[in-house]
Amino acid sequence: MRAKSRSRCARISDMDKTRELIEEIISGEEPNVAAYLSAVLRVRGEIPVKKGTLGGIFADSAFRQVIFDFINKVRRIYPEAQFETGGRGEGEARRYYFELEGKAAEELLKFTRLQMVTVGSGFDLEGDEDALVSFVRGLFAGGGTLTLPGEGERGYYMELRVPDFEETERLRTALAVRGVLLESAGRRADSLLYTRRSEEICNMLAFMRAGGCAVEVYDLVVSRNAMGTASMRANYQTSNVDKAMAKAAQQVEAIEFLRAKGELEEEDGETKLIWSAREEHRTESTAFLASLLGMSKSKVVRRLQKAIDKAKQKGM
Repeated sequence: MRAKSRSRCARISDMDKTRELIEEIISGEEPNVAAYLSAVLRVRGEIPVKKGTLGGIFADSAFRQVIFDFINKVRRIYPEAQFETGGRGEGEARRYYFELEGKAAEELLKFTRLQMVTVGSGFDLEGDEDALVSFVRGLFAGGGTLTLPGEGERGYYMELRVPDFEETERLRTALAVRGVLLESAGRRADSLLYTRRSEEICNMLAFMRAGGCAVEVYDLVVSRNAMGTASMRANYQTSNVDKAMAKAAQQVEAIEFLRAKGELEEEDGETKLIWSAREEHRTESTAFLASLLGMSKSKVVRRLQKAIDKAKQKGM
């Protein structure tokens, strides 16, 4: 299910945001607990089998909170689960672990759909957005990295480890459909989804419903871009800002038109929330709205486009 040790230890620096993002992930409400636990196990877990008999489940992590959060999530489902926990190694090699045996281990594997690991995650990652969100959140908690550039440096980087390349490509495609464009790479023990593009890191964080980290990265990108002096870059940014502003103005116009026509009441609460946020934040990007609302950017874009389409149908 995973390599014996992490290929990349979290770097200790002011701009290493790995721990910060993990803390935000485990402090939030999980949309699909089964998918999250499955992803963590696929990256961090080992399932010894001897003569066709399950020997239990073992998992470790450099982050103690990942292990104990995992245990807490499992105990909400199986209160009788008895975990053995501990730590091993020193310094950067320190790992915290749990072991689970018996009936609870068997039930956990069924719950996380890991009986047949070779056929993929077992979740509808293309069609079930909550499952995809939780799965990538679990992949990051199990073996992700997020680093941002320090002052005067370059170095945006985000990666998620995935057990096999076929699964990596499946995830990359599912995320691309939702507006998150990552690259993939195969390695000997596992494979990676990664990006060095700041805008895609913002998109990914928003999709993962990690609004706090998304806003921090967004603010950093804006502040660094504001200090840039290259005219080509400035022109490119200005062009994109102009397009975004025009689109935002069209969205606001459509929402106000629908409100005046009394057409908002038939919409669901989520759509109303997105439209209200756009009216309140008229010039902000859809990435900002997504991070503010804790939703995926693709969902925000779709709902705002719905306002435009509906308003046009009603005669705007």
